[in-house]
Amino acid sequence: MNKWKFTVITAGLVGLLFQSAAWAAAPAVSVKPKAETAAVAAGDDAADDPAIWVHPTDKSKSRIIATNKGGGLLVYDLDGNELYSYTTGKMNNIDVRYNFPLGSKKVDIAAATNRTTNTVDIYSIDKATGALTNISGTPIVSNVAEVYGFALYHSLRSGKFYALLTGKDGEFEQYELTHNGAGKVNGTLVRSFTTATQSEGLVADDEYGYLYIAEEDVAIWKYDAEPNGGSTPLRKVDSADGNHLTADIEGLTIYYGDDGDGYLLASSQGNSTYAVYEREDDNDYVASFKVVDHNGVDGVSGTDGIDVLSFGLGSKYPHGIFVAQDDENLQNGAIINQNFKFVDWEEIADEADLDIDDDINPRELKKRSRD
Repeated sequence: MNKWKFTVITAGLVGLLFQSAAWAAAPAVSVKPKAETAAVAAGDDAADDPAIWVHPTDKSKSRIIATNKGGGLLVYDLDGNELYSYTTGKMNNIDVRYNFPLGSKKVDIAAATNRTTNTVDIYSIDKATGALTNISGTPIVSNVAEVYGFALYHSLRSGKFYALLTGKDGEFEQYELTHNGAGKVNGTLVRSFTTATQSEGLVADDEYGYLYIAEEDVAIWKYDAEPNGGSTPLRKVDSADGNHLTADIEGLTIYYGDDGDGYLLASSQGNSTYAVYEREDDNDYVASFKVVDHNGVDGVSGTDGIDVLSFGLGSKYPHGIFVAQDDENLQNGAIINQNFKFVDWEEIADEADLDIDDDINPRELKKRSRD
């Protein structure tokens, strides 16, 4: 531990010491993974982004739906076993929403950016098995040079659903999703703008109606998620200055808490940690954590996509789950194809002194006041 000598010290040196302390990297507590998925079939830099889907009646049958940039989509159970694999193209980022109005019925949907076709692809999720069926109508072909990041937004103000995407050059597009009258989903462009540099990670807070975009080398920005929300951010949440976040800033996800509480989580790829911010008001920084080796499952490094759920998923994850892509997946000391790691939220909450709100069903979110 450093010891400061406060006798015969100049005011300038005092200022320098305090400035150095202020810019020191935030300490990250260590948490242990509980499980991991099977490695993806493709090789280098293939696994990318996970999305957690909650089964409507049996929470233990919930699934992790993930992208494989090597060529498709994957569906895992809560033990990490691969249940389904779909050869759909170079899928980058994915998200899930519930009860999308498809004619006379409501379906759960997963949607993702497809870099092979430069489209947003829409899938219905079988409510019994978690299997996927493509329900894209007229192809949602993006105007950006190459589709990249992705999130879904269900506006609890209007009831409408939106697909949100970023491009490799900082472009942002928002599409309203609607039933085409024939059991498929079409998209209509309703907003677009451009950030200064490359952005990938993004997430929408359905309850508050906010959108967060991670400009990889710069900052996390907070926007209005409604289509008339404009192109100017409401605020900067935090910077990639090596304090809480070390570039690249990658995945973003929302932990929904009770009565509007909860957290925004960000993947700090440059130092393999995750930063946690308050979901309310000014998004104050709360804590950082890292996932370390435990019980035969290696720790996590260089994460791209993340997802979190504040809802208990049966006996395996009774207080919720955190899922992270692992850039360097090790097995018996050797690097193998990438995969995804699962962490019990209770483990994170205990180590980082965070809340546990394990009864927030993502199917039953409520509109919150922004005041």
